[in-house]
Amino acid sequence: MLSRCTKTRIRVTPPILLRRAYSSSNSVSQQNNKRKKTAAVVAATAVVTAAASAFYANSNNGLIRNDSRPVESSKLPGKYSAVTGSLVEFPRAASAASFSSKSTRMLDEQDVSAKIRENEESYLVDRDSGVTRFDINQLASNPQIEDDFTAKIVNVGFADGNHDWYFFGVFDGHGGWNTSAKLRELLIPYVARELTASLAPSTVPSTFGIESLANAREIDRSIETAFLKLDEDIVKKPIHFLLQNPYKPASAEILMPAMAGSCALLGVYDAATSTLRVACTGDSRAVWGHKDPSGKWTATPLSYDQCGRNETEAARLRAEHPGEKDVISNGRVLGGLEPTRAFGDARYKLPAQIVDNAAKLFFGRMAPKGSRTPPYVTSKPEIVTTKVEPGDFLILATDGIWDELSSTEAVQLVVEWVKKHQIENKGAPPPGVASQVRKGGLLSSVSDLADVRIISDTAELDSRLDNSREQDSNTRTALRQAIAAQKHFRGLFVVEDDNVSSHIIRNALGGADKDQTAMLLSIPAGASRRYRDDMTCMVVFFGERKGGQPSGKITPLKK
Repeated sequence: MLSRCTKTRIRVTPPILLRRAYSSSNSVSQQNNKRKKTAAVVAATAVVTAAASAFYANSNNGLIRNDSRPVESSKLPGKYSAVTGSLVEFPRAASAASFSSKSTRMLDEQDVSAKIRENEESYLVDRDSGVTRFDINQLASNPQIEDDFTAKIVNVGFADGNHDWYFFGVFDGHGGWNTSAKLRELLIPYVARELTASLAPSTVPSTFGIESLANAREIDRSIETAFLKLDEDIVKKPIHFLLQNPYKPASAEILMPAMAGSCALLGVYDAATSTLRVACTGDSRAVWGHKDPSGKWTATPLSYDQCGRNETEAARLRAEHPGEKDVISNGRVLGGLEPTRAFGDARYKLPAQIVDNAAKLFFGRMAPKGSRTPPYVTSKPEIVTTKVEPGDFLILATDGIWDELSSTEAVQLVVEWVKKHQIENKGAPPPGVASQVRKGGLLSSVSDLADVRIISDTAELDSRLDNSREQDSNTRTALRQAIAAQKHFRGLFVVEDDNVSSHIIRNALGGADKDQTAMLLSIPAGASRRYRDDMTCMVVFFGERKGGQPSGKITPLKK
């Protein structure tokens, strides 16, 4: 509510004046009809008057500001009359003048940068090997951001010594923040516990995961098992517990992570073997930036967007639910949910009767129309494995970023960010970025997006080329690069931030088109959701530490 309460006057015409307006030539029936209308006006006035009196009688000091402080309400007029020319007075939330404090203004450049950088974090890692730095940032669009993230280093004791496992997670919530918050708290512990239980690290060497395909598959299976176990603990167990123990005060906390949903993107890096695994559930995306043997920067997606628009996922669901032609409708599961894999989203996983019973008891959401053979959505991840080298980097981001940037553009933005900071630092890399990044010509001209070669990309980028009707993959790749290069040559990319994740978010919003960026950031939370999604971006730099004894610390860079 707004802060003040005023009065607006509504004049009630006395019935006698209404009657004088009637023509004496009217028939008796017409006069009777008009008398009925007059009586209705009088009755309605009486009802409104009584309601106003009741409002005043019960609302003294009952109005609440948005900061929870009481607001003094207007005094109750001494007497009301329903049939005379008295004034009926009604309270308003605020006067016209007080609306000026709620106006929407265009943010200036300083405000834009402050808003983009509000949640940024950068960390330097000083350990034996592997990761040297990672940057994180988030930008909300929903009134309360539904995205979340986490990062942890777990030191594991193998038979040949201790080594680090690095975990980096980005979680894109939908229908609320509750599920993504659970993933932030629990996903890495579940995965680490499953890995240590299945591998028994103290009995195997640190190279266990690369000794054979069977060993590698065992690691993948452990990660998959952890994802599925956590989802069962989020969805099935709480709902069955509440149905057997219908205790409403605890229902919201227990039920909301099951009824909301979240995608999950988890990077698992084994420092002993330089092996990076990316487990993806949903439509967030991981992109690996690295150089090919010729020295050309390359963008390689390490996940694919698991949504109804992805024909591979759509075909999988149709095969799992034969005869249900609407299992994918309008690019969504049963016409409602966009990601085909997610945590939570109990409505798409449990039998309709169970979901509906829970909804009736706890005011949850009913099963979607057409739900016949659940589950339609799974938390089982797809896992991609690769070897990384010093100087490589990994971008993990929710689809709010990928709605605006291609994989190629994101890699190029990181390359340009490193290059500018090297120039400003007289050739030295940014703090925590491996010096090996400079090898192979990064200080040479990297001025257009054609310098970044793309290995593969998803259907979302292809949608830019729908009008080209080109089917040849080489032609389509060339067109992608041409479109991205044109965007860059128009000067739409800028480098203004010390945090590389902030840099990516700024350019996803508009980059050098500062009016566009300011406009998108000026739209109030909630309404802005029509124009941009929540954005979360994490960039991890890989490198080798040289000289001296590592401190073992993770040090935040000061803003």
